Amino acid sequence: MRIAAFCDFYGEASRPLQLIIRGAAGEMDWSKPVYIPVAAPFEPFTAEDFGDLYGVSVLLEDLLICEYEEPPEYTDGSAELSMSHSNAEVYIGIDLPQIAARCANSEDIRFLAVQMDDVEEVLNYRRR
Repeated sequence: MRIAAFCDFYGEASRPLQLIIRGAAGEMDWSKPVYIPVAAPFEPFTAEDFGDLYGVSVLLEDLLICEYEEPPEYTDGSAELSMSHSNAEVYIGIDLPQIAARCANSEDIRFLAVQMDDVEEVLNYRRR
């Protein structure tokens, strides 16, 4: 699984607008939530990285507040993801079953797009 940011110009400066979670076929377990680290700086994604991949938007209601510094079942078990973000201190959850329920065939989904504003809102809930 690869986590990166899609950046674009907002005002006069480029800023991350979306957090992109990209997975290979069969990599996401649609029967349970996935927890991802939120640690900057993010690797940038470009429009060319998406190609013809099928992706879905993660809605604010699909995001879960993670009460742990490291969730009990950290992400999807991907060693590459765990190793590259082992110093992250903040995690958010994504309710994959809820997303799968509104999609025709969740197995075709190759990336999830989360609005950075939604990530910030969930992190603000956690700090209260």
